[in-house]
Amino acid sequence: MVPGENAELNFFYIGYEAVVVRVGAKSEINVTLVPKAESLDEVVVIGYGTTTRRDLTGSVSSVKAEEIAKTPTFSPLEAIQGRAPGIDIVRSSGSAGATPNVTIRGNRSISGSNSPLFIIDGFQGGNINDINPNDVQSIEVLKDASATAIYGSQGANGVIIVTTKRGQAGKIKVSYNAFYGVNGLTPFPERRLGEDYVQVRREAWRTGGAWASPADDRALFSNEAEWQAYQEGQWVDWVDLLMRNGKQQSHTVTVSGGSENTKAFLSAGYFEEEGMYELNDMKRYNARLNVDQKITDWAKVGLLSQITYYNRNNRRDPLSGAIAAAPLGVPYNEFGEINLYPIAGDKGIISPLADERPNAAIDNTHNTNVSLNAFLEITPLKGLSFRSNFGSRLNSSRRGEYYDARSYARRNQRTSFSSMSSSHNRFYHWDNILSYTRDFGDHSFTVTGITNYTQGDNDSFYSSGIKQQLASQLYYNLNGTEQASRSIGSEFVGSKTMSYAGRINYSYKGKYLLTLTNRIDGASRLAPGNQWASFPSIAAGWNISEESFMEKESAINLLKLRGSYGLTGNSGINEYGTQSLVSAFSNMGFGDVPAPMYRFSGRVGNPELGWENSATANIGLDVGFFNSRVSASIDVYNTETSDILFARTLPQSTGVVQVYQNIAATRNRGVELSLTTVNFDKKDFGWNSTLTFTKNKEEITELIDGKDIIGGDVDASLLLGRPLNSFYTYRKLGIWQLDEADEAALLKFGGAPFKPGDIKIEDVNGDGVITPDKDRQFIGSTAPKWVAGLRNSIRYKAFDLEVFLFARWGQTIDAEFLARYNPQGTSGSLSMFDYWTPENPTNDYPRPRRSNLSSVAGFQTLPIVEGSYFKVRNISLGYNLPKSITGKLSIERVRIYATGSNLLVYSKNDLLKDYDPEGGGAESYPINKQLVFGVNIDF
Repeated sequence: MVPGENAELNFFYIGYEAVVVRVGAKSEINVTLVPKAESLDEVVVIGYGTTTRRDLTGSVSSVKAEEIAKTPTFSPLEAIQGRAPGIDIVRSSGSAGATPNVTIRGNRSISGSNSPLFIIDGFQGGNINDINPNDVQSIEVLKDASATAIYGSQGANGVIIVTTKRGQAGKIKVSYNAFYGVNGLTPFPERRLGEDYVQVRREAWRTGGAWASPADDRALFSNEAEWQAYQEGQWVDWVDLLMRNGKQQSHTVTVSGGSENTKAFLSAGYFEEEGMYELNDMKRYNARLNVDQKITDWAKVGLLSQITYYNRNNRRDPLSGAIAAAPLGVPYNEFGEINLYPIAGDKGIISPLADERPNAAIDNTHNTNVSLNAFLEITPLKGLSFRSNFGSRLNSSRRGEYYDARSYARRNQRTSFSSMSSSHNRFYHWDNILSYTRDFGDHSFTVTGITNYTQGDNDSFYSSGIKQQLASQLYYNLNGTEQASRSIGSEFVGSKTMSYAGRINYSYKGKYLLTLTNRIDGASRLAPGNQWASFPSIAAGWNISEESFMEKESAINLLKLRGSYGLTGNSGINEYGTQSLVSAFSNMGFGDVPAPMYRFSGRVGNPELGWENSATANIGLDVGFFNSRVSASIDVYNTETSDILFARTLPQSTGVVQVYQNIAATRNRGVELSLTTVNFDKKDFGWNSTLTFTKNKEEITELIDGKDIIGGDVDASLLLGRPLNSFYTYRKLGIWQLDEADEAALLKFGGAPFKPGDIKIEDVNGDGVITPDKDRQFIGSTAPKWVAGLRNSIRYKAFDLEVFLFARWGQTIDAEFLARYNPQGTSGSLSMFDYWTPENPTNDYPRPRRSNLSSVAGFQTLPIVEGSYFKVRNISLGYNLPKSITGKLSIERVRIYATGSNLLVYSKNDLLKDYDPEGGGAESYPINKQLVFGVNIDF
């Protein structure tokens, strides 16, 4: 019995649309639940069009607005990290406004870019980091050749399509989204202070027989002022004084609405981030206006526009100096001002905090990016549509730098430095798209024809000088610098592309799907005769679940097999890269008369350069069980990239240094998995989980003459059968111990035998001599073996909780701070350096000695370490205010939330326990933790 005439009954079941029925006077109620469309009829944005998940033949991953909004950040890319398989996203650094690095299915090119193509609202040439995440409706990641071939050479590294929000017919909707947070608690190793600092120096002198007890300490200090500071206990932790807890805040207002004829979306946003150091901050202002105007029943126009302005301040690598500085001195005077020379009586050592004095060091950049895109779409006949897109992107930037004579950057020159640079970029894009769709009974066709033209022009200017007369003029009046020191340069760079493409989509009864695509690209940066190339692809799909023999399989609502093969390409070279360039110089004269001279650049042109070509085969399977309560997609792929452009070194007798040639090949093979489960779906409680997993094997398959190319640095070699970014050096096996003294003496480096306390290096060829030619080997690569993300979304009544876990496993990194070990103990150091002594038989660092680290055999091995990590990327807890409260305020929805980022990081290597390996080993701006509080309000 249901009391009350106004009582309501809620009918719901997992996988079906909920139905609400008012009881009234009814004694019997019949209800039919309709299955949810779920992902089968979800609209997916593809190249130059849309389709449904059911009809998709390519490998495409989608992330919707609701998921993007759950990560409070200024970059949409950070918001999708780990949410789509096949795409590898890592933040480049902890600097304010640092943007993520992104690759799709590994690296392919050696000289060319490996970054994907970004398409924003159907227009290319935009910067995804300019977009406010609150403006994003969806992000699609196109991965296989079938999905990307429609973009030809521009889509060789994958395509990321961003669709921004548009106005909808109906009442005006106003939203306000904001968050405020703290960036801090940056994990970084502790420094050596006090007796711990001096003990390293004691051990170094002890190794040479010059120290036996603290009575010999005076001999450790050649600098009288430093000895006096030690005697007075003037210890200082420069890193602690340098780092601070930064902050970030974001405010976004959006207004959308319209009529059946006119729809508009307007947003304005402000984002500010203060970094972990003084003089490091970023402010971004952005505004977007999207307008759709229906002219007639068969014609409409639209405007998609955005303006973004940045004001950035950067600081030149302060952490390296703070680590290396001796932890002695008085950092501030009695007035709280920075002591430029912290160790009294020693004017040879400048404080690592010197740049924090007013106007001592400024590195300021202003950027203004404007996107103006318009389209005309007509549908003169049923099924026939024509759309013309014209887009323009105008970027203007100015960077000014000033360092006074006593700044940390100029501590050796002791003269001021000023510079100013500017850049003006114009990018134009014109598409024409003709599409025709027709059904013939059980047959369905869509034919699409495309022309695409792009033009990019950039002019830049640079000038600099030293000894600015008035420090207050910073970098504005370069006429005030020393005339002989002035440097002036300017350049222009331009390129064009022209493309023609066609695509046929065929479906029979929605069961059998076929996609044929071909694109012909022309690029001005290649030489005549090699400027044009064709990139075809074919893809097929079979909706097995639509077959009659699957009708009895009620547990399976989706079973779809996909396969594709196609070609994409990459011009892979900078503008004018096929030409031999001539530069003017003035350092020639006849007697006392100066004369100009001209000479070729070090790289000679090669008009025979052609396209890099990537052939990709992809097999995919999409499954759904129990009305998509469990759904999964798995893709297996193989990409062979040939004719890779590589800068080949030439003999000195040629008079030039390098020439580009198409002489290398790579391969990427892998598997991707996306699994989503609806664990619970009740009225007051719901729990969804999504797992993404990517395993990619990247390797070089061809090089010049079939041989490895060995570079001088540990990361400068190209190795057959190994990833592009590999480390090639000695393999550290540990430290030679006392009981291994006889064995160590049999092995030599540079003619000298090893002894206990030295780095133990693997003798690869077993000849008893460690040499660069015979004993260096592949140590690891920055390319991970696998990447995974696990997202759990839980709701309970008005509360929602999201926990996102992320792992990047099997990578090797160059952890720069691990190379800060000074065996002499004469500079700053980190307490984590567990060095060998007869009483401490560690395997981490060699015995202290009175020599530089570079003289220690195998020193190159110390920073090259296992970089695998697992982290709790985000934890977010939200609460939706009750309608009883928001209704009184005429507010539709209010959600408040708190989000923590990078709160827990586990590193496989113990040496990285106080460092977030997502930073890739970079020391200057380590990745920090974040705690953010925010609010979402819909009026």
